[in-house]
Amino acid sequence: MFRLSLFGRFSLSDSGGMEVPLNSKKGQALLAYLAQTPGKPRSRAEVLALLWSDRPEAQGRASLRQVLTGLRRQVGEEVLKVERDSLALDADLVQLLPASDEEFLSGFHLNDPAFEDWLRDKRLEIENQTAVSREDAKRDGPDTLYIAVLPFTNLSGDEEQQYFADGIAEDVTTGLSRFRTLRVIGRSSSFGYQSRDPHPLDAETRLGASFLVRGSVRRSGDRLRVSVQLIEVESRARIWADRHDRELQDVFAVQDEIVEAVVAKLGVSLDEIETMRAKTRPTRKLKAYDLLLQARSFWWHGKETDAYKLASKSAQEDPHFALAHAYFALQNAYQFFSGSMGLSRDTIEEKCRFHAEAALDLDDTNPLVHAYASMAFGFSPLAAKERGLKHISIAIAKNPNDCELMLFHAWQLSFAGQHEKAISVLKRFSSLNPLGGYMTAECLADTHYMMHDYEKALASYNDQGEAPPQVQAVFAACHAQMGRVDKAQACLRDLEKTKPVGFDVKSFAVAQCISCLQVEDQENWLEGFRRSGIDI
Repeated sequence: MFRLSLFGRFSLSDSGGMEVPLNSKKGQALLAYLAQTPGKPRSRAEVLALLWSDRPEAQGRASLRQVLTGLRRQVGEEVLKVERDSLALDADLVQLLPASDEEFLSGFHLNDPAFEDWLRDKRLEIENQTAVSREDAKRDGPDTLYIAVLPFTNLSGDEEQQYFADGIAEDVTTGLSRFRTLRVIGRSSSFGYQSRDPHPLDAETRLGASFLVRGSVRRSGDRLRVSVQLIEVESRARIWADRHDRELQDVFAVQDEIVEAVVAKLGVSLDEIETMRAKTRPTRKLKAYDLLLQARSFWWHGKETDAYKLASKSAQEDPHFALAHAYFALQNAYQFFSGSMGLSRDTIEEKCRFHAEAALDLDDTNPLVHAYASMAFGFSPLAAKERGLKHISIAIAKNPNDCELMLFHAWQLSFAGQHEKAISVLKRFSSLNPLGGYMTAECLADTHYMMHDYEKALASYNDQGEAPPQVQAVFAACHAQMGRVDKAQACLRDLEKTKPVGFDVKSFAVAQCISCLQVEDQENWLEGFRRSGIDI
């Protein structure tokens, strides 16, 4: 048994504790890379692109063979599993020592730009994960406060203006979630009270909130009136209320003022505002913001075609609006699975890359920008899963309590093959989002499927009503893997009856397969879909 330490100086020691001298820096880099997924094969093409990115392929392959020969001479034939097209580290023969406070591969450098990029991103990922772990260790302490922002009442006299009231409530939710001693109930749970006037005790029981933020919005021409109150659930006392009569263009300032007033009344230190949105307008064009709010509302109500079109218009209306670009990149990534707009993969890839990069260039401080960009990179034909993980890690480090970010994080982890971590994130998500939601259920279904727990995958929608078409395809694969071919085909027949225009089950199945980072996950999806009768 060898012991491999990657924190601080690279070190490989044998069972007797004697260090094994590895003179090849490329050999050390190869072991460090394979150790990230011990036992799982990495393709030779992937290794060549990482360690010999600046060399012709033939030269790179010859160098790789030379490095492998040297490594196997020093550590034995069994430690490295060398196949014709892949390499892997034997997890039973190499013990990876746990992380420490020292830097990952401290002082290590390799004269290859691709590896240096990977090493920098890996260090950043570890740094962000450490920060999140520290926050997790501190959460739910004696000073933790649970709060829910209920949907704001639309008093504009026009039912179609509800999206605007919802948008303000949603942005207040996001603003509050950036305070690290607050636990803010997720939108899909708190918005479950849409069109209700809940009894405070009901909210406390179902949502687990100690405080509620309730409000109303009246929009008339260029004027805006927002009334807000903060209620303590147990005593049912209104501990703060205010009304903002302002110009419509002051909507961002009003949101900031509401957030600051709430946290001040709760006794939260404003020093925590370090990760809160800067006191600058995210866009100078209110029309662009209005279009974005409409797009988000349509998305939440399952009208994806309208959401896509409005997100596109928002980015066009203000080309300098980072969040609009990021959200449109997210919408394009979703097209890879839904196909409702009839876009080719090349078009999706181009739009994902252009708008995600534009958003990050315009504003790399907003966690939502990083989160949306992560989905564009990780779930589009770009297949840049590592970059997707990088940006969602940055987003979580900036705002570890945002439910939407947690869900995106779980999805990225799941399709990267880190299923147990994904489940852990979803458990934390559920503690802040007790009423769940269809996207949570969909993520659970995907994750349990990749863990080969098909019964749990099928049970993921038990409390959510009818599953959407893409989940019916997942259910079909579950039944097929369990030998229930008749039930699998019944799921596909139901899918055909309910699928929206543009949805193609074969394209969806292909998207599920190639979005996975790990070969075994790809093969698992492929096998399930084929057994169910999907011809891919």
